[in-house]
Amino acid sequence: MHTSLSTWLAVSAAVWPTVSAFYPYQYDDGSKTASSRRSTRLPRPDSRSITLPLRRVPTSLRSRQNAYNIVNSNDPTQKNSVAIDQDGSDLSYMVAVTIGDSKEEYHLLLDSAASNTWVMGQDCKSEACGMHTTFGKGDSTSLKTQDTPFSVTYGTGSVSGTLATDTLHIGGSLSPSVTFGLATNVSSEFKSYPMDGILGIGRGANAKGAVDAPQIMDALKDEKLIGTKLYGIHLSRSSDGLNDGELNLGEANKARFSGDLNWLDCVPNDTGFWEVPISDASVNGKTLGLQGKKGIMDTGTSYILMPPADALAIHTPIPGFTQSGETFSVPCDTKTPLQFIFGKTAYNISTADWLGGKLDSGLCRSNIIGRQTFNESQWLIGDVFLKNVYSVFDFDGSRVGLGTPGAEEQQSSSSTTPSSAGGSQPSASAGATQTAAVEGSPDPSATSVAESQGQNVQQGGAAKLRHVPVVLAVCALSLSLLV
Repeated sequence: MHTSLSTWLAVSAAVWPTVSAFYPYQYDDGSKTASSRRSTRLPRPDSRSITLPLRRVPTSLRSRQNAYNIVNSNDPTQKNSVAIDQDGSDLSYMVAVTIGDSKEEYHLLLDSAASNTWVMGQDCKSEACGMHTTFGKGDSTSLKTQDTPFSVTYGTGSVSGTLATDTLHIGGSLSPSVTFGLATNVSSEFKSYPMDGILGIGRGANAKGAVDAPQIMDALKDEKLIGTKLYGIHLSRSSDGLNDGELNLGEANKARFSGDLNWLDCVPNDTGFWEVPISDASVNGKTLGLQGKKGIMDTGTSYILMPPADALAIHTPIPGFTQSGETFSVPCDTKTPLQFIFGKTAYNISTADWLGGKLDSGLCRSNIIGRQTFNESQWLIGDVFLKNVYSVFDFDGSRVGLGTPGAEEQQSSSSTTPSSAGGSQPSASAGATQTAAVEGSPDPSATSVAESQGQNVQQGGAAKLRHVPVVLAVCALSLSLLV
């Protein structure tokens, strides 16, 4: 059974009209996305599964448990940083916050394609709210509610409620005052997802439909809690066992990347998306001629979605690939290197990330989906790619910086020594995650990438193999409340 993925419907007469999409993705065999309830075990690509710990929650902090497994990340050492937790399957990435004088802990989906924040409200009677941790006047005496409504309608679900203002405590030392949505109605689709709401970190403060109030990054800067309006993101992989995901607010963590960041100017838009030009893609060291594309960098989307013709162009060079509608399958032992090229820098996407669950046919799914989410030139680039880089989002500069994993990551993986720039052919290792950097970069693993179509792209050694579940993430288009 296959459930079609419909595009988002803009909400008329709503405070936060929808400009992007949320839909759970179902493959043709009926496997569903992003379920992290305790009663559900997500399939692994093979038998080498791992045991996932439940989130360690101090009893003094949480007075009620919800119905979901969340894997806790270690506390970052850098100032003004917060751990990025996940569902244990690399599908949804969240940060834990407290609100007002409440001692409850709320897990909010970290969403770079959304600019506003909402949380499930205490007065919500929906079944989904009963499975999550909710917030309301009974939790915080400092909460100030409004009668101003918000409503977001998706192709397969909806959220509505009213606006409220309170202090959001994030990362232990940051406590800005934020206006957010207090959801009183949440559709049943949210029963499958572990987050209690959304933390919007998009750049759409001035986008059509944005809330007329400081958003989280604005509030942090306006209240002088951070010096620079930017953030850096490192996403962990559950099978690595490192639990080291982190959100760095106000300053990038230089320990997370080597050399210089590759800065990409954002494409002007009125959506608030972090949208950057894509130079090309490369498969097995050969560029594909996919110029003129743009990538929306979205931490709220697990996989990569692109127009069907582009997805076909990427999979065609992979020996043994098959196509079924918008989905693709490849041999599970494929060692074909895959790269996205931004500017003159090619970034490897680990086979452990783009190679998905095993099918009865013996093939494995590709986590690159042939689904056009916006126009024919736009790709929705989610965590399948973002796990391979350290990414920095700069509001004032309207740019995104991508960094090669630094020494900290290299020492904690089983990667080999990167090859030099001269003469090496693309590695065939299934776990390769290294990056070919722009010519002249101080990164010792750097190699140059030609802009012309068809020239070989160089890459270095291999990193530790990491397994990714079969399903599309919590947000195929990130519960974007640009809204």
